[in-house]
Amino acid sequence: MQLTTAQQTAAFLWAFIPGALLGLLYVIIRSFRIISPPGALQLFLGDVLFMLTAGIVNSLYAVSQTEGKVRLYVLAAQGISFFVVYFFVGRPLFSFIRFIHVRVSSHKQRIMLFLNKKIVFIGSSASGFIKKFRIKQKK
Repeated sequence: MQLTTAQQTAAFLWAFIPGALLGLLYVIIRSFRIISPPGALQLFLGDVLFMLTAGIVNSLYAVSQTEGKVRLYVLAAQGISFFVVYFFVGRPLFSFIRFIHVRVSSHKQRIMLFLNKKIVFIGSSASGFIKKFRIKQKK
């Protein structure tokens, strides 16, 4: 049985929603990768899990809207919405996250350097005091 033009149009338009949701999921995953870069195994597993999720979403959508058949126009709609979310939401967000991450990292390094200098100063002052105290005790 063929889908009517109205059903095909509805399936096309509704396909923008799962594509956009997958795009948002990928933006979130990528944001965490910018903040805390994963190792090679974690990167691989994260990509595999994302692709499994995308495959399950596409399969469920195909079963519910297009009689279980993969339709090119549905994949096109999902791809379009995914890339719209990625380029118009993700890219500016990635730039902002990188900017904040660099600023926080530079301040963190300055604070650690400041604390390290203070700890060294306190340690050297304490060792000088201990030496003077020992000299006075020996007399």
